[in-house]
Amino acid sequence: QAYTNELEMEVAHLLEENTRLKEQQQQLIKAAAAAQNQRKKTTLHRSFTAPF
Repeated sequence: QAYTNELEMEVAHLLEENTRLKEQQQQLIKAAAAAQNQRKKTTLHRSFTAPF
């Protein structure tokens, strides 16, 4: 009985941690996308008048 309770507590703890980590992952994905969008805005464009 005690072993079962211990396992159930561990499962509950892992589920909470999993939820927290998924939220953190979503925040990191959003931050990475925002950073990438900012980099795209500052790119240089080659001119058509360049003598290549």
